[in-house]
Amino acid sequence: MQNSIGKNKFLNLQLQCGRYRFKKAGKFSLAFYARLIIVALMVALSPTAFPENSQAIADLTDEPIENLLNMEVYSASKFTQKKSDAPTAVTVITSQDIKDYGYRTLSDIVQSVRGVYVNNDRNYNYVGTRGFSIPGDLNTRVLVLLDGYRLNDALYDQGPLGTEFPVDVDLIERVEYLPGAGSAIYGNNAFFGVINVITKSGKDYRGKGVEVSGKVASYGTDQERMSFGKKFDNGLEMLLSGTRYDSKGENRLFFPELSALGATTHGVFDNAERLFGKFSWQHFTLEAGYSKRNKGLTTGIYGTVFNDSRNQNSDQHTFFNLTYDNLIADHLEVYARAYHGRYDYPGTFIYDNPPVTVNQGEGLSRWWGTEIRFVSTHIDGHKIMFGGEYQDNYHLSNNFVDVAPADPGSLVSFNQSTSRYSFYLQDEITFNEKLILNAGIRYDNLSYASNAVNPRLALIYKPWENATFKLLYGSSFRAPSPNELYYRDPIQIPNPHLSPEKIKTYEGIIEYQPDRLLRLTAVGFHYEISNLIQLREIPNPIPGDDPINKFLNVGTNKAWGAEFEVEKLWDYGTRLRASYTWVNAYDSSNNRQLINSPSNLFKLNFSTPLFDHRLRVGVEAQYTDSRSGRGNTKTAGYPLFNLTLTGGDKLFKGPLSGLEISGSIYNLLDRRYDSVASDEFEQRFIPQNGRNLRLSLSYRF
Repeated sequence: MQNSIGKNKFLNLQLQCGRYRFKKAGKFSLAFYARLIIVALMVALSPTAFPENSQAIADLTDEPIENLLNMEVYSASKFTQKKSDAPTAVTVITSQDIKDYGYRTLSDIVQSVRGVYVNNDRNYNYVGTRGFSIPGDLNTRVLVLLDGYRLNDALYDQGPLGTEFPVDVDLIERVEYLPGAGSAIYGNNAFFGVINVITKSGKDYRGKGVEVSGKVASYGTDQERMSFGKKFDNGLEMLLSGTRYDSKGENRLFFPELSALGATTHGVFDNAERLFGKFSWQHFTLEAGYSKRNKGLTTGIYGTVFNDSRNQNSDQHTFFNLTYDNLIADHLEVYARAYHGRYDYPGTFIYDNPPVTVNQGEGLSRWWGTEIRFVSTHIDGHKIMFGGEYQDNYHLSNNFVDVAPADPGSLVSFNQSTSRYSFYLQDEITFNEKLILNAGIRYDNLSYASNAVNPRLALIYKPWENATFKLLYGSSFRAPSPNELYYRDPIQIPNPHLSPEKIKTYEGIIEYQPDRLLRLTAVGFHYEISNLIQLREIPNPIPGDDPINKFLNVGTNKAWGAEFEVEKLWDYGTRLRASYTWVNAYDSSNNRQLINSPSNLFKLNFSTPLFDHRLRVGVEAQYTDSRSGRGNTKTAGYPLFNLTLTGGDKLFKGPLSGLEISGSIYNLLDRRYDSVASDEFEQRFIPQNGRNLRLSLSYRF
């Protein structure tokens, strides 16, 4: 059986450990930062600030429609190439898709991708892919990037997907999803895939570049955003945006395992604040972001008092990322970046021991790093990329203590620092117009775990102009997180000798485009995982005491599967994307299907303009097969339907020409469905939201 884990492992319902109460980080509130944005907008909008740029900038919707089927992507090789030349089956979700289907979070976006499913425990969203998703694993086996900047933090290796994601989805230009082993160029956590979120730039905002947005939704939810984007005649581009989000949450959640306690009466509240800035000039780009999310937890997670509104935790991200990208010679491009990141995770948890105990704690991580790489085409038929990275995780700590009643002796903590450096090399060899070999390898040196070497090979064959065959092999690794290595509490001991998890992936891909508006994709895959890190119960080193928990390298998993996708466009603007995934993922030690592993997934996205393009309707349908939970339990398969109607450019005229209105209905049929709960819950499944609504208005001027 696979033990699922969260940021801390509370398997004993009496354990007096939790997370620290939400605090403001520093003395500046969102109001202070909002004033800074307003001042910046006033300066930027001043007629003497910069000359007006009157040139209209095209976006993705202005591209020839057939280009959407084979657009250029960047993330697969860290340089621009066509999707058909990429050493994987890339999925691209554009800003138009986000608008058409009313996506609210990055989790909604990746949920629509072929072969991907999402688990939600009313605290975080956890991405599963190709039949593998340990509930509560914090997305440590998928690397989440923001314009190439690593968002997985340095303490838990968590990839943010929900409302804790530091950038508003309205600022996303596109999301590139790369399935399969990605460690050959990305290193740690690119285990099952890479999600690269590419943000908009100042040039994407026409006119004076100011956009205001307001949204209201079910469960007492509202959101406000103000953005400013502009490209000036002197070459400067800037984007500034601030968002406030607040939701009271569903307040009637019933759990059969806790029926004696009834349903929750306190909402699982969720509020967030986000600030993002992006500045580009010549070959330099500076991005900076700050986000803070506070989440209520009344579900009894970690063995806390059920339905107590004081249970809550927070996520706070701060980052700076400075990049330089330039063609320094006829056949040589250089890319360099320097970055600094910070992640705070405070929380408060209430336990009934007795007496009722208030436990506070805080996980902190601070890091900085740099990367430089070169892309050379000096040798005919070769596109060579080589580079290196260094990251210093100079502060990693977890601190937990009982504060009411006060008990300084209950302090559980660790304070560590780690570092890593790596070198990577990739060569795209073009033998002729029909045959390409993409070969890459990366070496990662880790101060806290054994070193890793990961290759990737992709043979790409184009026998005809409209058909591509790909054979792929790659390996990836996931190093144990510092929290898995060093965390200690009364029922768990650390294991600083954990080894990285390893995966080998084999894929065959067929991409066929019979005409300019139709694209078919078929993927067959097999993977083998070794050294899977799991929390296991072991004999207590102290004779006579109860067994104790420890992370061990004990898991071995395998899977076979296939994916099929069709993408169809029409000149009128109608779009269709449909996919089906079958997978058999199992524990090779006992040949049993993995927990939380659906055998079948179906996705359909359809959007079309109405009334001479005055409105646009988007319909999304998904089916997720049944999945097993803990203790031989099983959740039923379920269909979901979402509907979005948008009115924009042609609907409003005159002074209202910059107005856009959108309405969405999620879970249209009000279907009851559940997510599989992790070991941090007494209950086996977590119910999800029924039918819910959202209305969005934005105005650009």
